[in-house]
Amino acid sequence: MRLGRLPLIGHALAFHADSAGFLLSIAREQGDVARFRLGRTEAFLLSHPDGVRGVLVDRAADFGKGRLMQRARRLLGDGLLTSEGATHRRQRRRVQPVFARERRHAYGALIPELVSRHVASWSHGGRVRLDAEMNALAMKVVARALLGVDIEHEVPALGKALHRLTRWAPLLAAPGGRALEQARLPVVRLLREAIETIEAAIDRQIAQGADEAPLLEALLHSAAELPMSKGLVRDEVMTIFLAGHDTTAAALIWIWLLLGSNPGVESRLHGEMSSVLAGRRPRMEDLEKMPYAGMVVKETLRLYPPISRIGRRPLEDVTLGSVTLPRNAPVFLSPFVTQRDPRWFTNPEEFQPERWAAPAADRPRFAWFPFGAGPRSCVGEHFALGVLTLALVTIAQEWRLVPTAGLPRRRSFLTLKPRGAVWMTAEAR
Repeated sequence: MRLGRLPLIGHALAFHADSAGFLLSIAREQGDVARFRLGRTEAFLLSHPDGVRGVLVDRAADFGKGRLMQRARRLLGDGLLTSEGATHRRQRRRVQPVFARERRHAYGALIPELVSRHVASWSHGGRVRLDAEMNALAMKVVARALLGVDIEHEVPALGKALHRLTRWAPLLAAPGGRALEQARLPVVRLLREAIETIEAAIDRQIAQGADEAPLLEALLHSAAELPMSKGLVRDEVMTIFLAGHDTTAAALIWIWLLLGSNPGVESRLHGEMSSVLAGRRPRMEDLEKMPYAGMVVKETLRLYPPISRIGRRPLEDVTLGSVTLPRNAPVFLSPFVTQRDPRWFTNPEEFQPERWAAPAADRPRFAWFPFGAGPRSCVGEHFALGVLTLALVTIAQEWRLVPTAGLPRRRSFLTLKPRGAVWMTAEAR
């Protein structure tokens, strides 16, 4: 079966309409190495953990970024998401101290207060627009923790700009994307306006200096590196702000949808919280005593990884196992696909946090990789897990969120989020 293949554009329409669902379908149809066409170019999906290891770890130096990140570079500059080679390594060294263990404990003292303040406006029995609330919350948390700034007054404008960016930017990576950009269509103007709005907010913070701003301090005052230009600092801050907020928001949305649909899981979570916290706000050091909360987060990231696909292009022909990947061919890895493989996860479509209580002896290392792997893995992985777990526990202490409908359909642009508005009913605890 050639799912959704059309003349000239191949599978591009099906791929861009629902990349997560499309990749899952062809993996189940073709196996560990699946082939499809984007325009006239043959593309590959490697869904076995060995393929993930080969591309992201063992042969990482033989692959460059995929088309989406290459095109995003024209919009986002040379941040960690888009930069390559020596620039990427240098930037990563600068940023890593921001996410060191001792820093995470400082962030842990901020996050529960921010979260509690954000949800204070909810009312018992009132409807909550979950997607908008979690987007705004994630923006506030990332801005306060990494930039040392309260952006409450800028959330509406930033939210609108970020929505435009995540919705329309992937079009520029589609076949014909460069022509769309050069044609000066309205969508391109909207994208550039969105970028300018975000850049202006970041520039204001850079102009204020690095006081109480861990990320700016790391970028501007690294003793081990040459001074950075203002433009490169802005690129890096913008990249981390965009990636950090959007992926965090996506994960939080799915956490509440899954909890609301699984009352047994929610009940067990509340029992653990009551036993450990006895009503007080959580701290980062409490998370080690609340393993089930961590399992809820990990299982959510298995079913709905915020980054559902990772794109690469071989710099030369690369042979991995039985497949040869031609130079410049689009190569995809998909946490969404690999993490739903029944070989590694029993009943893979079911939400079962308990599966993480003990390591599975027969589960390969890269059967779960929502943060990527290798030298380009997410530099803020442990920070993200801490933020998600603290936000989960803080909200769950005060509120239950009850679904108003079943699980929504997915949409996978830059991140994997529900399609359309998501409403839940808040019940005070």
